[in-house]
Amino acid sequence: MASNNNGFAEALEDINTLLRVNKKVELHVLDEAAKYFASKLKPKIKASSKNKRTHLRDSLKVVVKDDRVSVEFKDEAWYWYLVEHGHKKANGKGRVKGKHFVQNTFDAEGDKIADIMAQKIMDRM
Repeated sequence: MASNNNGFAEALEDINTLLRVNKKVELHVLDEAAKYFASKLKPKIKASSKNKRTHLRDSLKVVVKDDRVSVEFKDEAWYWYLVEHGHKKANGKGRVKGKHFVQNTFDAEGDKIADIMAQKIMDRM
């Protein structure tokens, strides 16, 4: 079946090679991808017009825990979810629309992030 020379066997071999990545390399690549995403996300977050101690833009961080890498906001910036998805107004009449800055950034940069990760993995092999 592999003797068809149609390219699928080679593609399957490449995919299997990518699946057998060392955990240390995987964490390093994920960390680089998360830092890239955070760098693209930061300019899309508008600074609050209020004189606050904690702005969303300043509280963005990349966290590596065990075998997981994530882009998070610090605990003081708990309100990021309200800005992203919207919320009811304080008086209960009406809603504030969400900004969707995280989702829009990932939609715009997702393919680039995947390409960066694949390229870094290939470079390490």
